[in-house]
Amino acid sequence: MAIRAIKLKESDRPHSTALYEVTGSREITAEEKHDDGSLEQVVLDFCINGVSRGYYASEYRPENVPKDGAKVIDITAAIVDHREKCVRWHLYDIKATLAGYDTVTKLYNQWNCGLLYLRENILRELPGYLSVPDLGVITRVYDEDRMKRLRDEYRKHCDEIENASGTMTLPQRKKRTDIGKYRAGLRAAQAILDRTFQPEDEADTYNIQIRLLRQEGNQVYKTRFPI
Repeated sequence: MAIRAIKLKESDRPHSTALYEVTGSREITAEEKHDDGSLEQVVLDFCINGVSRGYYASEYRPENVPKDGAKVIDITAAIVDHREKCVRWHLYDIKATLAGYDTVTKLYNQWNCGLLYLRENILRELPGYLSVPDLGVITRVYDEDRMKRLRDEYRKHCDEIENASGTMTLPQRKKRTDIGKYRAGLRAAQAILDRTFQPEDEADTYNIQIRLLRQEGNQVYKTRFPI
């Protein structure tokens, strides 16, 4: 069964959610625009030879995944080398700043879903191929000290609830209802600090790469890397 993808013509620009097949070497730029006029650009250099095929998607969501509630990641990209029987894949999201509960927990969920979609729609069609992973986040700013404070805050909340005696104060009882939130924040922050991600449904772990954008021009932040 072949990988289901739309062939990307040289003159075309990919639309979001769809998976495209890239048949020739070219650049593809993923962009994130903000209300303040700033722009993040990630330029992907696809190097395709006669025995390889590239795949790319922005905010990839397979057809069998409902739109409501779907978690999508900004960049899904892969090169499949049929001679070497090897697939090099990349999963990245673009964040203006890598800090804060909402940002890190959303990113953790995006990695989980992005990897699931990649595995179910690309990797499973390549049995016996060596898989070379590249998973991470692209950001203007990574505040590691703030990330440590976030981890410590949620670890404290979890410890207070889990180690509480039978008699709990009213604030402690209120916190108990948020234990799932605290655990999610702790798990995501700790993963980023350790630079190690373990999917919810796998025993394997993946190194987390944090790529920084460079400011080019007044409000443009940019990076590029080979696929």
